[in-house]
Amino acid sequence: MEKLTAEDRAYREIIQLILTGQFKPGDFLLELELAPRLRMSRTPVSRALGRLVAEGFLNKMPKKGCYIPFPSAEDAEQIFFARMAVESQAAASAAMKASEQEIRKLKRILRMDEEAVEKGSKERFSQINEQFHLGIARASRNAYLEKWVVNSFWRSNIYIFYFDSFYKAAERGEIPPQRTPSQHAAIVRAIEGRDPEEAALQMKAHIQNTYDLLLLGR
Repeated sequence: MEKLTAEDRAYREIIQLILTGQFKPGDFLLELELAPRLRMSRTPVSRALGRLVAEGFLNKMPKKGCYIPFPSAEDAEQIFFARMAVESQAAASAAMKASEQEIRKLKRILRMDEEAVEKGSKERFSQINEQFHLGIARASRNAYLEKWVVNSFWRSNIYIFYFDSFYKAAERGEIPPQRTPSQHAAIVRAIEGRDPEEAALQMKAHIQNTYDLLLLGR
């Protein structure tokens, strides 16, 4: 397993603090406070925060620092629409260009996906979901698509972390029904079958379902 750098560790731990509800929309994440909390120097924490800003997960206010943006219906509609457009194209490209090794990795991720849901592990589920979507983006062999997928994926996680029933109910030990593993499996089948149209269709449907569930309650 590849050893994480201090910046990578800071990045992961900041996301986990947000995921576990220790920071809310509107809260500022200040490196002066985070560094001792994470038992790290300010440099990797500062770089991790900069990365989260660049990826669209955090906003930055001049002279005040980084903060978690407030969700809005308009922003949610825009970011999920962007994800549908970009990730469907990434999935189509992956169906044509993914290596056999990348497809095997996606199939391993599917097994971990199901295990995380069964155990109600929201931190693990979040990590696996990231590996799945960003793994497909890398397999697209298109650097621009990959960059846009990363940005829109993290921005949409503001809504997923705070509104998804899995993350909210997991705190109470209740695990709601999850369609994600079966939807991920359909995407991988299309990629493995080298069917770009089906891969795009399944990815778009998956992201549309997430949006409908989170924001429209259906």
